[in-house]
Amino acid sequence: MTLDEATLAPVTPLSEAAVDGGYVMTVDAEGRPTALGRPEDLDVGLPPAVLLPASMTMAALCTGDALDLLALNPYGALVHDRGRTLGVLERDTVSAYLVTLSARGTLRGDPPSPSDAVLGGSYATPVARLVCRCGRLTTLTAYDPDFPPLCPGAGPEGTPHPLAIRAE
Repeated sequence: MTLDEATLAPVTPLSEAAVDGGYVMTVDAEGRPTALGRPEDLDVGLPPAVLLPASMTMAALCTGDALDLLALNPYGALVHDRGRTLGVLERDTVSAYLVTLSARGTLRGDPPSPSDAVLGGSYATPVARLVCRCGRLTTLTAYDPDFPPLCPGAGPEGTPHPLAIRAE
């Protein structure tokens, strides 16, 4: 099952959001999402947006490095198709799929297969878009909370510094 076939929750740009709850996202000047959360999060700031390609399968998400990106947002990830946001893939949906993979014994660490070297169809890389406290927008393709990446933005001495996520 590809992510565009999964159950996705609706999301609204913050500028168009109503007060009925649901998910909201902020976008940059080019219309690309930078944060995802709920309206009640606005007083503390929205968590960073994690963007997943619609063509990615649930199995690829749950057995690859993209799963680590979900640690950046407590709600889930935005599913994108050609620059258009389809909805939110909620963490509960991913958790339920992980349970089925675990029951089948197909989580990370499976033996390699010859078909692993072949990319079927179009391919897009999952990313997370973070705004550092210094104000620089950074795109990550991998994330390890124990070893946060460096922000390439200018720090106090004009050098890279540890990425400190700023709530939007």
